[in-house]
Amino acid sequence: MESRLLILNADPVFHDRALGIFDEFEELDSRIVGSMAELISVLLGESFDGFVAEGEQPRALDHATTARQHFPSLRILCLAPRPHAQEFVGRASQQKITVVPSDVTDRRLRQQLRSFVRSLEGSIMAAEGIDPCHSLIGNLNQFSAAEILQMSCLGQRSGRFTFKSGRGTSEIYLAHGSVRHAVFGELAGEPAVAEIFRWRQGRFYFEEGIISQVETVDRPWAHLLIDNLQKFDETLELSTSSPS
Repeated sequence: MESRLLILNADPVFHDRALGIFDEFEELDSRIVGSMAELISVLLGESFDGFVAEGEQPRALDHATTARQHFPSLRILCLAPRPHAQEFVGRASQQKITVVPSDVTDRRLRQQLRSFVRSLEGSIMAAEGIDPCHSLIGNLNQFSAAEILQMSCLGQRSGRFTFKSGRGTSEIYLAHGSVRHAVFGELAGEPAVAEIFRWRQGRFYFEEGIISQVETVDRPWAHLLIDNLQKFDETLELSTSSPS
């Protein structure tokens, strides 16, 4: 079975040495993205075993750390030129991010990248038959609930989103890219979705494969998002235009 690797490289023409080496590995299926927004969108829609952030430090490590916060099960490698300061190495170690210098000889770079790719093969074997839990984690101040839901539906995901904030805990269930059920307190269905869309603070996590037996939403997700976001915009407009 091939390992799947996602590579963030904003300038693949300039930083192309490692990309050429990855292309040599026949057991590897690699894909390149050029921005964090594209990275998050792809990871929400597809399954990858590993992620490589390539570029200058500390930017490359910032990208690797952001990926770790949102996708805790990924094997992550940060590819950046030396010197690697103690703070840089310590931060990477704390986040369980593998660091490889990009300015070593071709032979040394090939050895280290080969070692990382082999670790992905072990990850596939260990994960067989196990339902991944909390496969996506993040903060609502980085991505809104509407953005997260849109990307997940486009990716045809099935599972349960749990949102937690000072207002309480809510859940949205997806089935093959459709919103099937939502609940917040006594609210269910579209009213619960509308409430979650208002949240601007809090955390969320997604558990793959958990399907609700209850169905309280029967409209296409695109209509659901458009209608609820329009209502939210109208509420904001009224609140800002009302006299103080």
